[in-house]
Amino acid sequence: MSCNFRTHAIAGFTTVELVLVIVIIGILGAIAGPRFFSTSTFDERAYYDELASSVRYAQKVAVASGCRVRVNLTASTYELRQQAALGGHCDAADLSFPIPVLLPHGQAVSGVAPTGITAAPPVVIVYDGLGRTNLASNQVITVGSRSMLIEAESGLVVTP
Repeated sequence: MSCNFRTHAIAGFTTVELVLVIVIIGILGAIAGPRFFSTSTFDERAYYDELASSVRYAQKVAVASGCRVRVNLTASTYELRQQAALGGHCDAADLSFPIPVLLPHGQAVSGVAPTGITAAPPVVIVYDGLGRTNLASNQVITVGSRSMLIEAESGLVVTP
């Protein structure tokens, strides 16, 4: 009786192949990893949308109440304030805008930009009871890499 053994090659990876794969994964992780874990792009978009919504809200409050509403925008903050009432109507002589504009649940409309995100240029926009602004010409506001246009005459906020 003769034994006939067949030799089979054992399939697998060599040490060199494994080291190369680990090196490639390490390089990809070093390059692509920060893109996956950085939130600055999301923070920028969130602040941009928040600011655009707040400026639109200022116009709506001005039209609904008939009182002027001021949007005070700095590089890192914004706030909405309204004129005081006098005898049931807006006090047109009031230039201090002492009343914060409130959201329906009672929180004042204001915001602070996330770290590293800025808005430019600093501007004060006042909406009148017809929704028009005090701007002499259309105003472009840039938040990071995004920009919005505020039309001077209509007060419309245009975002891409």
